[in-house]
Amino acid sequence: MAAVTDPTHGLISQVPSRVMGTTRPIDDADVVSWSPPRVTGVSEFSVRATTLLRRLEAAGLDQPAQSELSELRSLWRTLSADERDQAATLASALAAAQSNGPRQISLVDEDAARRALSGLDGIEALDDTVSDRLYHGPPDPDALLAHFGLDVFRPGQRDAVAAALAGRDSLVVMPTGGGKSLCYQLPGIASDDLTVVVSPLIALMADQYRRLRQGGHPAAMIASGMDGAAVSRALADVRGGRARIVLCSPERFASASFMDALAARRVDLFAVDEAHCVSEWGHDFRPDYLRLRGVVDRLGSPTVMACTATATEEVADEILTRLGLRDPFVLRAGFDRPNLSFDVVRIDGAGAKARKGSLLSLALSDCSMRPAIVYCGTRRDVEEVTELLRSEDLLAVGYHAGMPPDERASAQHRFMSGDAEIVVATNAFGMGVDKADVRAVIHWAIPTSVEGYYQEIGRAGRDGMPARAILLSSRSDLGRLINFITRDATQPDEVLALLRRLESRGARETLELDPLSDDRERICLGIAERAGYCRLEPTRGGRLAVTLTGAGRPARLTTICREARDRAWRAYHAVESFACASDACRRRTLLDHFGDPRPGAPTGRCCDICDPDTIGLPDPATLAAPRRPRRRDRAAVGGTGPETPVLRGADEVLFLGLREWRAQAADGKPAFTVAHDRTLTAIAAARPTSLESLAQIRGVGPAFIERYGADVLALLAASTAHDGDRDDH
Repeated sequence: MAAVTDPTHGLISQVPSRVMGTTRPIDDADVVSWSPPRVTGVSEFSVRATTLLRRLEAAGLDQPAQSELSELRSLWRTLSADERDQAATLASALAAAQSNGPRQISLVDEDAARRALSGLDGIEALDDTVSDRLYHGPPDPDALLAHFGLDVFRPGQRDAVAAALAGRDSLVVMPTGGGKSLCYQLPGIASDDLTVVVSPLIALMADQYRRLRQGGHPAAMIASGMDGAAVSRALADVRGGRARIVLCSPERFASASFMDALAARRVDLFAVDEAHCVSEWGHDFRPDYLRLRGVVDRLGSPTVMACTATATEEVADEILTRLGLRDPFVLRAGFDRPNLSFDVVRIDGAGAKARKGSLLSLALSDCSMRPAIVYCGTRRDVEEVTELLRSEDLLAVGYHAGMPPDERASAQHRFMSGDAEIVVATNAFGMGVDKADVRAVIHWAIPTSVEGYYQEIGRAGRDGMPARAILLSSRSDLGRLINFITRDATQPDEVLALLRRLESRGARETLELDPLSDDRERICLGIAERAGYCRLEPTRGGRLAVTLTGAGRPARLTTICREARDRAWRAYHAVESFACASDACRRRTLLDHFGDPRPGAPTGRCCDICDPDTIGLPDPATLAAPRRPRRRDRAAVGGTGPETPVLRGADEVLFLGLREWRAQAADGKPAFTVAHDRTLTAIAAARPTSLESLAQIRGVGPAFIERYGADVLALLAASTAHDGDRDDH
């Protein structure tokens, strides 16, 4: 870490002594005065953080302090890496000062965790460690494949590459793990012209970029969350011609500097990854994708390649229309995953949930079923199922969007590194996560759509070895899906109410909105634009420019809302049929759903309908409920919610000592690679005295025990002895 300077011109010397070892006493004015000077960048952060530290010393983490801390977190994310180095001392002090209220992850650790979840950790260093290996051969698919170090194309890849090299638009539909990215990467490196790759998630971009750079291929990536210097370098690589491929999100085209860099090059290929996001029929509709055709026109109408793994015939037709593909080559490589078997296990009646838990535990106790991903429909189910599996001595971690970033990053790290064999997650987990040896994907509940189900099971068996997709189906799950449809349905009155609120804020003169975190508002605005009530234009920083037209068609608005609701019900009936039918081959049902007429060709088991005698699972009706840990046991191992211990006195001091130890143990790596804060909190509260009791703490796995167990027990023993000495005095 760089040396820390004092951008506050002396204010750091006034930080409370409990935190920074300083001397100035606190008076009432420190608590009442809550208007820190508003400057810019690191100076603003330092001034406001210093004032907040003084308030925390005097009044604790009350509601105003929590609000200010939230704003400081947002400000922290706008700082460059150098600025964060300058403010690191204050950031650490803020983390240490929050002992009188809900504990917060430190800003430094939160930033590292968010970067890891986005795949950005260590990404900037790739340009410094790998030299470019340029291709100078003919535009030949086989020669390009050899340059990538590969021997053979997967089905359909060569035809897609050839179409792009010939300048022909294309729609490439391949199953998850089928190698879609190679279809545009090979044409992308074939000449000095530029290939633009649009992707909806930073994690997907980062994974592709990492693989390209590790192979020496001249690529650039520009995404939010990257260091400012790295973005500037990437723009220079695009503008100056070093990069032959640039990866970005659809929102990036609102950036003038990015468009200027593209204008300096001849764009030869425009690739749209996850192209189903352009379709309102798709399960992951993204309104920003609707503007991509206009971007293509601004770039001189290069060849367009749209790629997806989950396009039904209706979705495929809408992709062709929305992106304006001209005489396209359409490749549907087939939706069959021959190495996967598909099983649906019906569990209904009294005690269904308990029997489902028993079946899941028994299935995952078989080592041939691990590593495994268990998908749940709700965050609560994630917590309960994770707890159930841990109580059965299975190495399971939980993952959902409501968890703090360091806990999510730690769970992902442990699963990817093999320290945990099972991840229990909502659908927030998986995009951009490439673990080839997943042996099973199990759905705890019926998913919301066949498309989503197919995408999730596609994360099993990417190494080509046998793998399983198991759906634990209960009729009660259907009520949850119906509730989702009712809850998520957008009504015309809701859209009009939002427009009235915008009008009161002056949207007729064009109003810029901050990045929308509320999906509901984003959907309402997208509907309003399509009905003619407003015009939307992405602007810098993820903001959105909204201009009301004063027009709009009420009948069109009603039709759009009704069609969206009808699509949701069609998706419901499709997944209901798949999960509840008992006489149709599961593989054939999936292929028919995606319009693939080719016969299925399983390399092993097919499904529970075709191969019922080899399912290898007991009849759910014969199972008893699994043992569940007692309530106090769950708290002792670091449970979630209100059972998470609140530290006081000596335990709080121990927690801070564990944090300092973690920083040393991480040795420059992100803190979550050792343990997240809640694990340290549980250790401080439980004070285990043996490796066996330490292993019961949530977040502690075999790797932690092997690498750090002895050190942690020694630290705990020393802390307990010190506390005893202090009590004697």
